[in-house]
Amino acid sequence: MIFSSRVVLIFCCITILHCDSFNTKLVAQEGPLLKKRIAELEAENRALRKVISDVQQTLKDVPLQSATSRPNADGLRIIVLPDDWGDSGIEDIKKVADSTAHPIASLLESSGFSPILLQRSRSGPVTLYKRGVGNEYIVKLDTEDRAWAQLAFQFAHEFCHILCNYRNVDNPQLWFEETICEVASLYSLRQMGEHWKTNPPYSNWKSYSVALTNYANDRIDEQQKNNQSLAEFYRNNMAALTKSGTDRELNNFIAIKLLKTFEQTPSGWQSIRYLNLGEAGENDSFQAYLSGWYQRVPEKHWPFVAKIAKQFELDLFEN
Repeated sequence: MIFSSRVVLIFCCITILHCDSFNTKLVAQEGPLLKKRIAELEAENRALRKVISDVQQTLKDVPLQSATSRPNADGLRIIVLPDDWGDSGIEDIKKVADSTAHPIASLLESSGFSPILLQRSRSGPVTLYKRGVGNEYIVKLDTEDRAWAQLAFQFAHEFCHILCNYRNVDNPQLWFEETICEVASLYSLRQMGEHWKTNPPYSNWKSYSVALTNYANDRIDEQQKNNQSLAEFYRNNMAALTKSGTDRELNNFIAIKLLKTFEQTPSGWQSIRYLNLGEAGENDSFQAYLSGWYQRVPEKHWPFVAKIAKQFELDLFEN
């Protein structure tokens, strides 16, 4: 991790201050999510207490502006680590990341995510399975030089992996998570494009709204020549999808088909929080994967999950 140990310590100190305030929110979470978040908090606190004894001395030497772990308006703690981001300033990157997450994060009834550290990558964006010293998510983005649309596309995708409870297990249905993350990128960019017309992070960034919208719509337009239904496309490409979850051409087509469903029912993003919380065995078939998801979501999200299954012409209750 390319980062000053002093800044890591100060970040850890401020992070632990938010743990108690989050505990009051835990009661609002349900079943699997509650258990998962309790385990995450315990891991966070164990890691934080290993370094907390050094923090008070560190605070005397580190300028206040180095402590960038305060939650944003959606309760997310996004920290951009110093590196060669080209002409992109760290504070500007953070503002774009906050804005990128907002269209989805603002819909979540209770987030309580561990902090998200943004690092520079030169081999493509990725969210690491390994967590940071304080149980932080580590997201690596391959972007620079104020390419805000590219940054937003990448971060929305990686943020969605966090929403989906990404995990390092054998999963032939990984393509569905990857596809939902492509949906998140398209969804966030289109929402940001509208929002930045009138209320960008800085007033002189209004002109970027067109680039954000076009970045998403260009991908959508590329698939218009393919008039297959979602169910037909899935049947024709099922073997390829299960073989490789990251075939972006296949992911993108399905994502565009599902985008309308999420745009019509934005609360559906809440249901994504219940993916990948079941036994690994449910990954053996897509029907079982969707059924497990359906059974875990709160009842109010049943119609949304059922609608997605219907688009694939799958019966959630088929034995």
